Parts: sequence; C-alpha cells; structure tokens
Amino acid sequence: MDKLNRIHSIDVIRGFAILGIAFANILPLSTPILYDSFPSSLWTSHHDRIVEKLLFIFAEGNFYSLFAMLFGFSFMIFMDRTAAKGNNPYKLFSKRQIILLGIGILHAFFIWYGDILIVYAIFGFLLLPLYKAPKRIISMMIVIVLLPNFIILYNLIGYNYDSTDYLDYNYILSVIRNYHYGGRLLFLQNFYDWLNTYQPDNLPYLYMSIFPMFLIGVLVAKNKSILLKITAKHFIFWGIFGLIGTSIKLLPVLKPNSLLYLQAAEAIGNPLMSLFYGLSVLLIMHKFKVSLNLIGNIGRTSMSNYLLQNIIGFVIFKAFHLYGTLSPSKLIIISSIVAMFQIWLSYIWLLLFKQGPIESIWRRLTYLKMHRNKISISPSSQ
Repeated sequence: MDKLNRIHSIDVIRGFAILGIAFANILPLSTPILYDSFPSSLWTSHHDRIVEKLLFIFAEGNFYSLFAMLFGFSFMIFMDRTAAKGNNPYKLFSKRQIILLGIGILHAFFIWYGDILIVYAIFGFLLLPLYKAPKRIISMMIVIVLLPNFIILYNLIGYNYDSTDYLDYNYILSVIRNYHYGGRLLFLQNFYDWLNTYQPDNLPYLYMSIFPMFLIGVLVAKNKSILLKITAKHFIFWGIFGLIGTSIKLLPVLKPNSLLYLQAAEAIGNPLMSLFYGLSVLLIMHKFKVSLNLIGNIGRTSMSNYLLQNIIGFVIFKAFHLYGTLSPSKLIIISSIVAMFQIWLSYIWLLLFKQGPIESIWRRLTYLKMHRNKISISPSSQ
C-alpha cells in the first residue's frame, strides 16, 4: 500500500466514523436522553427497546473514540507537512485549534449541545509537546492516562444504582416543550444541556476517554507499518478487539443497574470497538481489494458532514417540532436516509471542489496571515 493509498484508507476510516456518528447521535439529537433512564422511559415497545440497545452496543461512543484516534493521526500528518514546507508547525497548529474552537462554540451554542469540537480543540493543544516524543514515551503515556479508569472501575465493584430513582419525567416533558417552543427557550435549553454535559466533574472522564485515543492515533502515525503492511496480527487483534469490546458493551444492556458495567462500557468498550471498526475497514479494503471511494469522500469532507448531520437534526427535530416524538425504530430510518444523502452529496461536491466548505474555510483562516505576508513581500522580491 503506497502513500496515496495509505492516506485514502484513513479517509475511508474517517468517513466510516462520520457515517457511524449519524447513528450514534440520533437519540441525543432527537430526545432528552440526557435526563432519561437507560433503558429510556420514553418508549416501551419491544422493537424500540431492541433498537435502543443495539445503538448502545454498536454505535454510542464507539465512533467518537474512532474519530479521536483519527484526530491524533491527523495531528502528526499536519505537523509533518507544515514542517516540510518550512513553516512553524507549532504556531500553525495552535492557530488551527483556535479556529476549531470557534467553530465548536458556534455549533454547540446554536445547533446542538453535544458538540465534540470544543473538547478536541482544547485537548488538542496537549499534543504539541509530544510531536517529537519517541514511540515508547507515547506508549507509556497511553498507559498512564488510562490507569485511573481501572482504579475507578475497581472502586465501582458491587455498586448498583437505579437510574429511575433520578428520573424526573415532568422535567423531561418541560425539555421537550422548550425545544418545541423555539426561540429564546430553545437557545437557553440547549445551553443548559451543554453545561450539564460538560460540567467540571465530567472533564476528567472526557480526558481519560478522548486523550488516549489521540495518543493511539499519534502512535499509529509514528509507526506507519501498521497501515502499510497487513499481517496475520491485524486479523488476530481485530478478533480480540471485536469480541472483548462487544462483550463489555453488552454488559450494561444485560444489567443496566450496574454502574461498574456502564463505566466499563465507556472506558474500555468504546475504545475497543473503535479499534475494531478501524481494523475492519482496513481488512475489508485489503482482503477484497476495494477502494470504498464513496465512503472516502465522506472522510475528505468530514468536518462539513459532521456539522451537516447536526444541522439536519436541528431542522427536523427542532424546527419541525418532532423533538421527543419519534421512536428509535423510526429514528434509524432517518439516520440511514441522512447517511445516504451525505454519501451522494459528498460525491457531487468533490466533483466540483477539492475540499468540503468548512474544510476550505478552516484552511483559509489558518493560512490567512501567511498568505498576506507572501503577497506583501512579493513586489520587493521582484
């Protein structure tokens, strides 16, 4: 697999992650599950409960972990390419992250509280000191950052709880009404949901779930043979990650009152499932000699597609007042339609342009001052 194909495989994995996020986000986009129990109190039919559980096992949290790993990989690619062009990679990456933070703030406050870009922008700065770090240091840091998770899991052994004890059904109904009402109430409810999601107590858990995946992506970029040469080890780890990851994600479905199982699913199950999915894409491309260009197009326009998914969700569930009214079995149909629409739209867009619209704006803003400086000195250089 040459350099061009290697980059393409990353685009395909990134595209797969974006399409997966369309299913992972559909419940929080459309229902107040932030304040609900698991299983949800909003639907009781057997097939809706099955869909909810399948989304939990195979979608929820898994694709954000995969996307975080790809962010770490992209960090290394960006730094290397910037340095190769003679520019300051630390300065440009910092500027790039500040712009990402701005995009995330606009998205989080005006579209959807579940935005992850703000977290990526802030935690991304922590990668800068590790750009030149050797692989053994990165490996040690992955273990160090993950270690508190196992201490937390140990302390949760035997600790059970009932999520319905914390359920306030009247408040859930008020959240639905606020989003239906629109205007100022919609904005305030969305902001309040963001504050609840990213309250200070949750930040250490976010760090322990996201930053190790950043580091794994950095490690893969530093050890490119993982992508260059497919061996029997890839198939072995693919089976291990899939079996253990699925088993751990299944535990809270079988016993939802166990806080240990819920935490294990987030801390261990999500990363393992993300690695399983990433390897699945690599192995499919290798085994069947397929390029999966249509999914790769999604990866090349990943930021635009991520934001578009949530804008579509905003229009459907908030503008058309469908928030809290659709069951999971109907919601996955919407996710499927959105995914197919994005595959088609990305294909058409890349026939006309080299980048997605948000990617283009992001790049232009990142290099804006540099381009101005080159223009200003060009007359004197002549």
